[in-house]
Amino acid sequence: ANIVAVAHCNFQLRGEESERDEHFVESLCRRWGCDFRVAHFDTKSEAAACGESIEMAARRLRYEWFDTLRKELNADAVAVAHHLDDDAETVLLNLIRGTGLRGLCGIPPQREGIVRPLLNASREDILKYLESRGQDYVTDSSNSDTHFTRNKIRHEVLPLLRSMNSHISDGLHRMAQRLRRSAELCDAVVNHFRREHVTSLPDGERILLADLIAFPVPELFLEMWLSEYGFSRTQSEALLTGRVGMLLEANDYLCTRTHDAIEVRHLPMVIAPCELAFKVNTLRSDSPAGIEMKEVPFSSVSALRFSPTEAWLDASTVRGKLFVRSIRQNDRFRPFGMKGSKLVSDYLTDRHASRIDKLAALAVCDDDGILWLVNHTIDARCAVTDKTHSMIHLKYVLFP
Repeated sequence: ANIVAVAHCNFQLRGEESERDEHFVESLCRRWGCDFRVAHFDTKSEAAACGESIEMAARRLRYEWFDTLRKELNADAVAVAHHLDDDAETVLLNLIRGTGLRGLCGIPPQREGIVRPLLNASREDILKYLESRGQDYVTDSSNSDTHFTRNKIRHEVLPLLRSMNSHISDGLHRMAQRLRRSAELCDAVVNHFRREHVTSLPDGERILLADLIAFPVPELFLEMWLSEYGFSRTQSEALLTGRVGMLLEANDYLCTRTHDAIEVRHLPMVIAPCELAFKVNTLRSDSPAGIEMKEVPFSSVSALRFSPTEAWLDASTVRGKLFVRSIRQNDRFRPFGMKGSKLVSDYLTDRHASRIDKLAALAVCDDDGILWLVNHTIDARCAVTDKTHSMIHLKYVLFP
């Protein structure tokens, strides 16, 4: 069986030259007895459809296919040919863009099924090796086009720097390696702090502002934590100094600053209005949580457990069908233990609920209105009394 398969991408961007490259690689594979795989991409159309640059679309298409092929072949890894000079170019490119520490770490030697065995060899080393073996090769003419920033660095910036330091590529590569170790240390510190101070929510996470400020560099922690959810550095900085109630969105997540914490929550569960009838004992939608319901005789329960995630209702007070829905703007109810009615929004404000909590709030209702403000309290009209014969037990649950 072949121990090596060769994967070639034809992005169909250079006409006959693209076809030449494909045929060259295919002929080498035939000569060496390697399994040859090729993918053809309509890169320009893909870039236009996704609003990406040609370079970004090609990169995405390449690595998506590599990952699919690796799984299909049950391969240990995909080896790509990035070398030392590519690493130096990447460091300079990220420096020009103003990226943070991670950008200056250059190209990682391995990550997520990708390995780069030539990363310590220069372009010159590789060409000398090919010459010594009598192996011909082809070049990509687009690599000479200095309209692309990377090519401008390769053909203009690096030669200028090389005139000042003949080992500039090696120096930038070694600097990236040292910074990568610094980044690993930073990751370890941040992850330890996260385990200690970030708490889980049913649909996200939160950190108390008092804990966040205790971190040596709060801005760094917030940036690294929120970047996992797709938030930018600018957004994380704004949250740290922003007003209470500030709400930001990234990908499928919302992040808000409350009076004492910063919370990040999954968007579909938070924002989508819903109204669903109880058709089975457990009500669940596409969210990671739902409501369990069962009817029990009053005489069978020796003591009621009171918890924000549970509700005990007098079954005789329920009118019509039970259903769960999102909170509406002018919803009112009579909170158990209070006199008179109250707007749900005011009730939540009094309990310092965040904007996300208000958007995510659910109520179990009947034909007459709210019976239970989920995770808070019941309406006084359905409270269990000594005259109750049958009860409805509701419980908010998280699904695995």
